[in-house]
Amino acid sequence: MVTLLIRRVLCLTPVAAGLVLVPGSLSPSWAQNPDAPPSLKTVPPPKNATTDKYVRNRQAAIQLGKALFWDMQVGSDGQACASCHFHAGADNRIKNQLNPGSQSTGNTSFDLAGPNYTVHTADFPFHKLLDPDDRHSDVVHDYRDVTSSQGVFKVSFTDIILGSMIERGTVVSDTVFNVGGINTRRVEPRNTPTMINAIYNYRNFWDGRANNIFNGVNPFGLSDSSARVFVMKNGRLQLTYINPDISSLASQADGPPLSQLEMSYIGRIFQKVGKKMLSLKPLGVQHADPTDSVLGSLAVTTGSQLGLRTTYSDMIRTAFRAEYWGNTTNIIKIVNGVPKVYAKPARALRTDEYTEMEYNLSLFLGLAIQMYTATLISDDSRFDRFQEGEADALTADEQAGLDLFLHEGRCINCHNGPLFSNATIPHLFRDPYNLTGPQRIERMVMGDLGVAVYDSGFYNIGVRPTEEDIGVGGIDPFGRPLSLSRRATLLADPVRFDIDPPAQPGERVAVDGAFKAPILRNVELTGPYFHNGGQETLEQVVQFYDRGGDFADENIDNLDPDIQELGLTDGEKAQVVAFLKALTDERVRIQSAPFDHPQLFIPNGHPGDETHVTNRGNGLATDAFVEIPATGRAGGPALQPFEAAP
Repeated sequence: MVTLLIRRVLCLTPVAAGLVLVPGSLSPSWAQNPDAPPSLKTVPPPKNATTDKYVRNRQAAIQLGKALFWDMQVGSDGQACASCHFHAGADNRIKNQLNPGSQSTGNTSFDLAGPNYTVHTADFPFHKLLDPDDRHSDVVHDYRDVTSSQGVFKVSFTDIILGSMIERGTVVSDTVFNVGGINTRRVEPRNTPTMINAIYNYRNFWDGRANNIFNGVNPFGLSDSSARVFVMKNGRLQLTYINPDISSLASQADGPPLSQLEMSYIGRIFQKVGKKMLSLKPLGVQHADPTDSVLGSLAVTTGSQLGLRTTYSDMIRTAFRAEYWGNTTNIIKIVNGVPKVYAKPARALRTDEYTEMEYNLSLFLGLAIQMYTATLISDDSRFDRFQEGEADALTADEQAGLDLFLHEGRCINCHNGPLFSNATIPHLFRDPYNLTGPQRIERMVMGDLGVAVYDSGFYNIGVRPTEEDIGVGGIDPFGRPLSLSRRATLLADPVRFDIDPPAQPGERVAVDGAFKAPILRNVELTGPYFHNGGQETLEQVVQFYDRGGDFADENIDNLDPDIQELGLTDGEKAQVVAFLKALTDERVRIQSAPFDHPQLFIPNGHPGDETHVTNRGNGLATDAFVEIPATGRAGGPALQPFEAAP
């Protein structure tokens, strides 16, 4: 059993940690703490040369991706991808951010408060103990609710309006997200993780459903056998499969635009998004700074005009190969769910008739956003400088906290490598350009001392009872397990994953209630914490681990074995927190390049509170918007840690 457990203990060398330095990368410097991971500067971001089959100009694709990521016109009612990723890549809003914790149980009853509530410091942690150092002490309060991100109203999609960001729809009475019968914006069921450094993740989303293989249409990779895009071959439009790997962020990017909680009215399809966006000026309702590190050359600089001096059609033509957008003689209609090709009529196209470029927006959006977010790498924290030989980059307390992180705190066992996450490509694979190897699933002694197979980098740590949200233990819309371990042990499933000895049909799998170990860089700025957003501060997070979790006994069948009482002193806990704050890249804090961005307006709940809101008409609550000002290359106001209301 000890030999099984040792598969995940601290690795002390770059090769043992799954890190291979490719030509052109920096050599590691172990000048300060040889037990700690190297600087992130030593690890180039993974990328896939097969994307060149689709992309003709990478810099143009990055420009397109940044524009689409921040453009509020992509959503049905003003939601951008960035609307949930605007604060160090995460979301720090405190009003109308609660979901009743309904992911696996279907629960629709709020414990803490209802929609449009403002969370307060006294509400945290959501599982509050009389003695926070003893997980067996009396419970002060326990909330199943989740602090997450508000998205769209519940509206049934009717159609787009060409040349307008506004979409037509019919309001549907929302039995969960309403105040006094008036619909509020809906809230997602899990806390929003940062997308900064997410290019290193092998799978994205808390439950890993954003597949490493991008199918060009949605997050689910090869599970969706119907996912195809159009391509020009031999002068004809034909449906084709695509499957670039190392593309989990492209898979992730195609999820929110059609999510009925995040960005989309119910029933909207990607082809409608494509037709709408190609009729609009990029960032047409937002300002881009002329010194923006990516979009500055395209930014409108005259008067009070908004947006970019280009079109999405031109941006796609520049970024992508012509066979995926260049057809001008045909249109595509979807008949009974099946796309069919017709000759292009002489008249203007209707909103249900699509050009090849409009139809393929899911391909362009996914790959372009992946290429943009691949530039968001925070490799210049004080920790990085310390590991590069800058002796005074970390204080004595921060160095002590690092040592505790590596040893007594056991943090490194799940947060290893320069990303501080076992779920990342550099940790899982020896060659970040060739994703083969034995690390995607592992066999381990679990919390109950029994042996089981589990997904590397995904852990049940006792945040909430397993049955409330089974995480990577769930299934995708096509009936396949999200868990690679579970798929490897299903005799009927042809997908196999390397493990020694091989996983056997019927072998015990311990993945229920497990979630991806998040990257800890900039963690000071990305609260609230855990998949349920139930901890307000890093101090609360460290205290959670010190007491051995909150639901360790209840979750013992799937519990990670490192969730045990640690016995740290108050001073040692403070030192761990101090070290975690040293993982912040100051460029992220001040929003300077490459973390600069266009202007954004985000909904921040509704005027009123959880007992009363104003009806703006048609049964929808009036919005209260907050401006996130544009920043240029030099940055702007410093971001602050998450802080609930007093």
